[in-house]
Amino acid sequence: MNRKKIIALWLFLLIPLTMMAQKDNVSYIVSKVTGRVEVITPQGKQKVEKGDVLKADATINVSFSGSMTLLAENGNKQYVINSPGKAKLASFLADKRNTVLTLTEDYVKSVVAQLRKEKTAKVRRHSDPATVTRVPAIKDSLFVVEIVKDSTMSEKPDTTQCQN
Repeated sequence: MNRKKIIALWLFLLIPLTMMAQKDNVSYIVSKVTGRVEVITPQGKQKVEKGDVLKADATINVSFSGSMTLLAENGNKQYVINSPGKAKLASFLADKRNTVLTLTEDYVKSVVAQLRKEKTAKVRRHSDPATVTRVPAIKDSLFVVEIVKDSTMSEKPDTTQCQN
């Protein structure tokens, strides 16, 4: 019985540690950059560009007019960082002033593959479901109403549609 308790205790201790380790291993790929956004490395500042891969512990400097959009590579989240400042990427992601969108995993995988220029990306083309299809109006009757000079109405058969 003592052995089972020790194994259960180890499991309860190891599961949160492995989950935290997995969270730190998440990479984020940059899908859009506007303004001036830099990553600060020991070698100096480097401009962040579309397609760059960033880790959560990277130090980021976002200018006042700058913003960037990130996709979690192993998840279904899109982050739009538009709050200015200099901090770790994890701090920007936790900041409530920035936008977090939940997307489907298939969509995120296809966008990441396109950003990495992999040949496995599928491009599907669908029409917009909100488009309206308009059909030209069809005359319902075989008679056309004409206005005669004396302001009386007379009905004449429409001979343009009846010709066979």
